[in-house]
Amino acid sequence: MQDGVRKKRQNLHIRTLMANSAEGFVIVGPDGAIRVFNETAEELFGVSRTSVVGSAAESIGCAKLASAIRAQLKAKRPKIKSVQVELERRVLSCKLAPFDDDLGGGLAVVVRDDTELFEQQERAEAILAGAGDGLIVFTPDSRIAYVNPAVVEILGPKASQAVGHQVSLATLLGLEIPGSDDAVACWEKLECTHLECPQYGADDLRCWLRCGTPSPDGEPTSYRDKQKRCIKCEAFLDNAPLLGEPGTTGVTEATIEEPEHRVVEVRTNPVIDRMGRYLGCVSTLHDVTAEREIAVMKNEFVSMVSHELRTPLTSIKGYVDLIVDGEAGEINDIQKEFLEIVQENSDRLVSLINDLLDISRIESGRVHLKIEPLEIPDVVQGVLDTFRTYAEQSGVNLTSQVARNLPRVAADRDRVGQVLMNLVSNAIKYSPGGGDAKIAVKRHGDKVNIEVTDSGIGISEEDQRQLFTKFFRVDSSLTREIGGTGLGLSICKSVIDLHGGEVWVKSREGQGSTFAFSLCVAPDDLVRTPAVEGPLKPGTGTVLVIDHNPDIADLVETYLRKRGYDVIKAHSAAEARAAAAKVKPVLITLDVMLDDGDGFELLQLLKDDPNTADAPVVVLSIVTDEGKSLRHGAADYLEKPIDKSRLV
Repeated sequence: MQDGVRKKRQNLHIRTLMANSAEGFVIVGPDGAIRVFNETAEELFGVSRTSVVGSAAESIGCAKLASAIRAQLKAKRPKIKSVQVELERRVLSCKLAPFDDDLGGGLAVVVRDDTELFEQQERAEAILAGAGDGLIVFTPDSRIAYVNPAVVEILGPKASQAVGHQVSLATLLGLEIPGSDDAVACWEKLECTHLECPQYGADDLRCWLRCGTPSPDGEPTSYRDKQKRCIKCEAFLDNAPLLGEPGTTGVTEATIEEPEHRVVEVRTNPVIDRMGRYLGCVSTLHDVTAEREIAVMKNEFVSMVSHELRTPLTSIKGYVDLIVDGEAGEINDIQKEFLEIVQENSDRLVSLINDLLDISRIESGRVHLKIEPLEIPDVVQGVLDTFRTYAEQSGVNLTSQVARNLPRVAADRDRVGQVLMNLVSNAIKYSPGGGDAKIAVKRHGDKVNIEVTDSGIGISEEDQRQLFTKFFRVDSSLTREIGGTGLGLSICKSVIDLHGGEVWVKSREGQGSTFAFSLCVAPDDLVRTPAVEGPLKPGTGTVLVIDHNPDIADLVETYLRKRGYDVIKAHSAAEARAAAAKVKPVLITLDVMLDDGDGFELLQLLKDDPNTADAPVVVLSIVTDEGKSLRHGAADYLEKPIDKSRLV
C-alpha cells in the first residue's frame, strides 16, 4: 500500500516537471501507440492530449515525425536520432531516444521549438549571401563549414564542393605552397617537456590554434593572448607557411586564374567565444581586379602623357639653355630675364613630369636601383653646394653636421641625392622669414641615419600621419602660396623603402620639423661601378648620335662638340648601322624610339657586331626602362629632357 502511494507521488513529481517543461515530451510504446503527451507537446503540435494518448503516432498530425518513429521502432538496434520538422510555420527539433521498461520499452521523443533560432540562422545566412565579398567559414579542424555565393562566383563550383571537407585556404585559392612534409611538430622543434599538453603527439601540427596548449613561455592563456605570443614563436614562423595558412598575419593578395583571372585581397580572422576559445576562422575574399586594372591603366596613361611631353620639352629646355649661355650670340638683359623665366618654368615642368614618372615606375615595379658603396658625406656636400645660393636668397642658414668615420652605405647615388634634395628644398621653402636648416648624419647600429631639420612652420600630428601619401599637402596659407603636387615625400618614402631603409618625421606646429631616413651600411663585398667622364681635348674620337628627332640630335651634337668630340648623326636604324660600320665610333648615344625599328633590337645588333661591340652605348630616351637597356648591353641610361652636365 505504501509502495503504491510512494510510486504515485513519484509519478506526480515527474508529471509536474513534464507539464511545466519548455520542451514537449511524447512517449510511444513498442506498438506505436502514444502513452504520454505533455502540455507543451499539445501546444507545439496543436492537438489535444485526450485525442492522441492511446492513439497511433500518426494522430499527432506530423507525417515526417510519425515516419521517423515507426522506423526507430522497427530498427533492430535503434540509436538516438534527431529529426527537424516544419509544422504550420514552426520549426521543431525532435530527438528520438529508445528505452526499455517492464512494458516492452518504446521511444521517448523530446520536442523543442527552434523557430526563432532557425529564423535567426536564415537571417544570418541571407546577410552572408548578400555580402559583396566572399566569405569562407572554417571549423577548428580546418573543415569548410560555409561559403557564400560570392565565393562560388570568385572560385567557381569547387568552392561549394569543398564544404564539409578539410581543405586549406591556400589549396582552395590554387596557390602553390611547400609540402607539409617539411613541417616539424612543435614539441620536437622546441624540445618541449610539457607531456601533459594536448598538442603533444597530435596529428594536426597547427599548435597555435589549440587553446588548451601552453603558449611558448609555458603558460596556458586565452586564444588571443596565446596568438600574440605564438606569432613570434619559431614553430609558428616555420610551420604556418608550410601548412597553407595565408592571411595568418594581416592581408595577403592572391592572383586566381580559374575560372577566370581575378586578383583578390585575402583576410583571415579567428572566431573566438566569450570564454576566449577558438571556434574556427572566417576568411574574406575581396575582389580588387578592377582596382588593379585601373591602377595599371592610370600608370600607363601617366607614362604615355609624360613621354609625349618629354620630347618637346627636351628641345625647349635644351635650346633655351644654350641661348641663355650665349651659344647663339649675345642677348640683352631684358631678353635674358625673359628667357630665364622660361628656363625656370621648363625646369619646374620637367620636375613635375619626373615626379609623375617616378610614381608610375615605383608602383609598377620598374625602378632599378644602381646599388653601390656610397659615401654619404659626398652626397651631403653636393646637396649643400646645390642649395647654398637658394638658401642665402631665402635668408636661411644652411649647415651640416656629419659624424666622423662613417661607413659607406649600400645605395643608389642619384636616388639618395634626389631624396636629400627634396627634403632640403622643403626645409628652405617652409622656413619663411629666415631661420636655420641643418643636415645631420650619424651611424645607428647597422644603419646610417640622415636628418634634415628646419625651424619652419611645423606640422600637426594629424597631418603627420598622411604626409607620405600621394598628393597630400598640408593645408595652410604658406603651402598654398608655395604650391606643389604633394608627390615629393611619397616618392622619398618609396625610394627609401626600396633601399630597405625607413623614413620618419618629428614635428610640432610652430616649432619646426625634422625629416629623417636610414640606409643600410654597405657590405664589404659590394663593388663600385667606375664612372666615365668625357674628354675636353678636341679630336679625341667620334660619337654616333642616333635619334629620330633631328632637333634633339642637333642639341646632343652641340653639347658633345663643346666637349671636343666629333659627331655623326643618324635618324633611323638603317642609317645607324651604316654609319657605325663606316666611322667605328668611340661612343654611341641611342634613342630607342626609332621610326623604322625597335631601338633595343638595334642596341643588341650593335653589341653583337665586332666593329661596335666595344663602343659604350648610352641610351638617351623618353622610354623609362633602364633595366632593359642595361640587360641589352648599354653602358648607361639617361632620361630626356637631357641633363647636359650628366651627359658630358
